[in-house]
Amino acid sequence: MNKILVLLISFIVVGCGYTTRGFVYDGNTLIIEPAVSKIDITSESRRYSNYTSFPILIENRLTNELVNRFNIDGGLKVVNTDPKALKLSCEVYEYNKATLRYTDSDDVKEQRLRLYVRMKLVDSEGEDLKVKTIIGETEYFLSGANSKSETAAQIDLIEDTARRILEAVVEEW
Repeated sequence: MNKILVLLISFIVVGCGYTTRGFVYDGNTLIIEPAVSKIDITSESRRYSNYTSFPILIENRLTNELVNRFNIDGGLKVVNTDPKALKLSCEVYEYNKATLRYTDSDDVKEQRLRLYVRMKLVDSEGEDLKVKTIIGETEYFLSGANSKSETAAQIDLIEDTARRILEAVVEEW
């Protein structure tokens, strides 16, 4: 019985290795550079499609949402200038709209929006700390009780993308 008790106490003390603490950086300040849109609006897939739209100023809305998310999280303080601050830059390179469901009369019933972003976090010396591709997405209905417009769905898309970028920066794994 004593061996089991010692084993149980050692498991409790050691734990499973999971932690809710985020990634620890040398500094606690962050500069969020304005996101840049690299969406090719003249690409072949957009040229012959009346279906694919272009979200106007989505990169500005993403930048504002990132600032809000990091301020709410509080792990890193968002600043405008600091020579020792980390720098987060984001590049929006694709925006997709896909149909998920059709009605019986072949009208679009449900769609999915995806936003593809390359994020890069660098330290004060310019060394890359994290470079990742983030894909934010949302689904929405065009008719029925839960219907919303594409503009309203873009708000959800930006929030999801900003949340994923925040998690990529502050999580250790």
